[in-house]
Amino acid sequence: MDKNNTKNLLVAHTCCAVCLCYPSTRLKDYNTIFYFYNPNIYPVDEYERRRDELIKHCNDNNFVLNVEESEEYKNKWYTDIKGLETEPEKGLRCDKCFHHRLKQAFIYAEKIGAKYVTTVMTVSPHKNSKKIEAIANSIAKDFDGIEYLFIDFKKEDGFKKTSILANETGLYRQNYCGCEFSVRKK
Repeated sequence: MDKNNTKNLLVAHTCCAVCLCYPSTRLKDYNTIFYFYNPNIYPVDEYERRRDELIKHCNDNNFVLNVEESEEYKNKWYTDIKGLETEPEKGLRCDKCFHHRLKQAFIYAEKIGAKYVTTVMTVSPHKNSKKIEAIANSIAKDFDGIEYLFIDFKKEDGFKKTSILANETGLYRQNYCGCEFSVRKK
């Protein structure tokens, strides 16, 4: 990847290796940096497993990946969702979580001079792609020159395709979104 070519520079927020499989095939026309920022993932060993699996998958496929992590980010996430802990899945807590993580992707995009931001989360049948699009577009208004590139990756059997690719490569597949509150609901 030519980092000096910002014309098609895209930051693709990435939650895990499984969700990256099919979307990565759709982003070949962009100068893509996959961006792992997910302070919501709980517990620590689950976070590390998803992060490490993604790093390995990106290395195996020569994808550029940036991992952002710190205790400060986790604290900011908890502050953002405070009061929403008992919200149901797909409720206001999830909206806040999407906003938190996508905003950080826009901040990173601004830092590196990227023109676009997208997210692979739209490949999941458990995520409302239109809601994610609305949240991302509202964030984009605060970032001059950066557009949200909306792709509903679940369309055209995208989730089925990502599942097949993940199974073929033997990727770890989690059984919950990520935060401790989604675990408690199981």
